[in-house]
Amino acid sequence: MAENEKNAETAENAGSDACPGNFLDYMIDTFWASLPEQTADDLAKCKKDTLSWVKDTVTSLVDDEIKSTYRHLENARRMRETYRRTEPPAAETPF
Repeated sequence: MAENEKNAETAENAGSDACPGNFLDYMIDTFWASLPEQTADDLAKCKKDTLSWVKDTVTSLVDDEIKSTYRHLENARRMRETYRRTEPPAAETPF
């Protein structure tokens, strides 16, 4: 089987899972089909690289925020402990 026939068969199988009446998917497929093959490949790679960069950046920001939250929580625990040690004993009120 020729390489183009394999690609066409793979594309047909990939599209079989989609809803046949989904207009938006059809329009997007039409856009990609209208591009020269090399341009479509380059654009897809650029899109993948950009989305990967965004994903990595968001993951990094979330990880930093989680670390920061734990740091603040530990600081708050230390502050409470310091306050407990320095707090004068409550005066007893006679009844």
